[in-house]
Amino acid sequence: MSGRKTAMFTLCAIIVASGISFNVAQATASAPAKPVRQNIVSNTVGQLLQKGYEQMRKGNYELAVRILASAVKADPDSVSARRYLAFALMRNGSLHDAIYQLLIIQRMAKATPFDNYTLGEAYAKMGKLAEAEACFKEALKVNPNYDPARASLIKSLASTGKYDEAFSECLTGYKAAKTEMLTKYYRILYQHVQEQKLSLHRMQDPSVSVPASTTTTTSPTTTTQVQTQSRTVGETRK
Repeated sequence: MSGRKTAMFTLCAIIVASGISFNVAQATASAPAKPVRQNIVSNTVGQLLQKGYEQMRKGNYELAVRILASAVKADPDSVSARRYLAFALMRNGSLHDAIYQLLIIQRMAKATPFDNYTLGEAYAKMGKLAEAEACFKEALKVNPNYDPARASLIKSLASTGKYDEAFSECLTGYKAAKTEMLTKYYRILYQHVQEQKLSLHRMQDPSVSVPASTTTTTSPTTTTQVQTQSRTVGETRK
């Protein structure tokens, strides 16, 4: 799977798994109770969220940010508007602004797995991997089947050399996968972790040699297989 296809799949998984399918009633549920103005505000915010969502689906995050910022301006008390905006900001590379919106949300309502996932992604892009890891784990604590958070946690763990934990998360996701697409994705992540671990050990010891098939044909099908394959690529993390 190419990098572009992987990214596209990840985005689809995020949108589907996080429940960001547009629903006016749900999106405007946090609007304040203002008898006359409420319907006008709700309708305006709802339309803007729908437009912003459509732009995110197309990958037009810069335009989505502008649209969703208008939604927040129309109703600063809408948690959904800020949540959409935070995600668009994160995807558009405006990491500090995304974190700012997410911290505001935490003061307005209990953080959802999606909020923690988005915050973790922002931290990861800033290179704050410890903070990112904590956010992804918090998301999974609330929803153990939240695939976007697990996928990002695997990448974060691998990036900090926690290969055994990354392999374990791959296995967990693989076993719980509800679709063939997710099964394949966790297999790809597993192989990616293997390659990272191999690359590190080859840098540390140029004499390390592993057959090419190790990183191209293995998959996290059983605990025993994972443990066996893990040993083939060097010592466990200290």
